[in-house]
Amino acid sequence: MPSPSPAKDPDMASRPLPRRAIATVIAAVAAVPGAAALAVAAVAFASAASTSTAFAQAAEGPTFTAEQVERGREAYTHNCQDCHGSTLDNGEFGGPPLKGGYFRNHWGAGSVADLTGYAKALMPPDRPGRLSEQTYTDLVAFLLSSNGYEPGRTELPSDMAAQQKMSLKK
Repeated sequence: MPSPSPAKDPDMASRPLPRRAIATVIAAVAAVPGAAALAVAAVAFASAASTSTAFAQAAEGPTFTAEQVERGREAYTHNCQDCHGSTLDNGEFGGPPLKGGYFRNHWGAGSVADLTGYAKALMPPDRPGRLSEQTYTDLVAFLLSSNGYEPGRTELPSDMAAQQKMSLKK
């Protein structure tokens, strides 16, 4: 008996089909004779195109202001520096680097909401989740700035749904 498929999360952004999946659909369509093959191909490609368009529209880079970066820098100094260090990679108590290759490898494929959610759930280690929403948001703006993302005119929202639409992929 086949296992039930997992429930689809309505908040998850649609992702484009991988090229391998599209090639599989094309191969399957090739086995169907005549006009039916053309109809199946049209549906498959329309679906793949709309999925890709939806993802492209949903994914945008992070937005934050220079003012948020400064507030985040101050919050970092008071709440994070002991573990992660004054340069975000030289902490006295062995916290992982928060800039450079480690940051890109760990967070670069995710969203701003992934980073913020992690920080809220686990940081600071002695009092996770105890900072204000605005402080966590400002800290994330500081981390983004420290990793080459450019500030703009719009503040990083503290709303997780809005942050989920902001990709960290460069």
